[in-house]
Amino acid sequence: MKLPTVIIDLSPVVRLNGGNDWRHVELVVKGWREQRDAHAVFYGVADNSLWHAMDDYGKNSLRRWQRDQKARSTTWADPEIIELAEKYPQAAVITTDLYRDHRREHPWLQGSQRFHAPAFEGRNVRFTQLDYSPIPDYEVSWRIEEANLKPKGITSPEARNALLSEWSCANQKCKWGAVALIGDDPLYQDGRVCCPECGEAAKRVGLRANTREVVVLLDGHITDRIPIAEDTTLTIGRGRRLDRYDVRGLLDEQHANLVSRDHLRLTNNAGKLQAEELGSKNGTKIVRSTGDMAGLIPAVLQTLQRDEQLSIARDTMRIRPSGRKRARGLYAPDLTTPPWLPE
Repeated sequence: MKLPTVIIDLSPVVRLNGGNDWRHVELVVKGWREQRDAHAVFYGVADNSLWHAMDDYGKNSLRRWQRDQKARSTTWADPEIIELAEKYPQAAVITTDLYRDHRREHPWLQGSQRFHAPAFEGRNVRFTQLDYSPIPDYEVSWRIEEANLKPKGITSPEARNALLSEWSCANQKCKWGAVALIGDDPLYQDGRVCCPECGEAAKRVGLRANTREVVVLLDGHITDRIPIAEDTTLTIGRGRRLDRYDVRGLLDEQHANLVSRDHLRLTNNAGKLQAEELGSKNGTKIVRSTGDMAGLIPAVLQTLQRDEQLSIARDTMRIRPSGRKRARGLYAPDLTTPPWLPE
């Protein structure tokens, strides 16, 4: 395999304008060499499903590219295209995808200028640089949430109906069997709703609750996700309980000592997340989308916007609303494993 200078996301290129036409790939190769680089070396990645959508000419052409080590087929092309783009950082990528659901795992995608979309006008093609402007964390979260539905078989209206309910798993060897509710979207296979972890049939518990989720970050990295059920509260501070989150499991002693026993309370008020500073010694700051920070006023409920964050322990720890639209499960801290953290 020669080092590629252009990586082609074959499936959307072939399917552009609803044609399922391999000749689109040939036009892209011809156009890029005429307009950008006469010596370009191309490599393509296709979803396995593309094979079944093409005519004999397309199938034979894809096979020829594969024999010549110019292409591969895979179950899901997106991760492999991004992997190739990382391996060959000088290569351009031709696609129609903005890969929003991959931007947390691959932050270099934010602001990248390497991605180009083709547009066909008869036998001619023009290339437009795709807008990879950075998007906020909450949008990345719900993009990931939606992208994860397809591998779980949730692709039909019937399957999506399963998302309207809460589910439980009866398999005691499964991580979701040990708690009351499955904390993730279910799996849908062979017309059945199943546990996404073990694959066994799931039991419907009721309609999906108006749960909200917060994300805990240490030095900018996600370390925890906490569901907060509707009309319940969660106290951030020191000490474990069903309605308390103990920061000492994450922070070192120096920074944990900056957090009061009852530092901050989060409330899910009819689906709206609200924060209340509890008069802690070192206070809590709210970080606006602009990056500006201001101290929370004690004993005053502050509704959190999706692009705002809370900062404690000298900004070592931040807490923000999750961008997920279907937060699930119940907060279940470990109350059995010693040693206990003294309050």
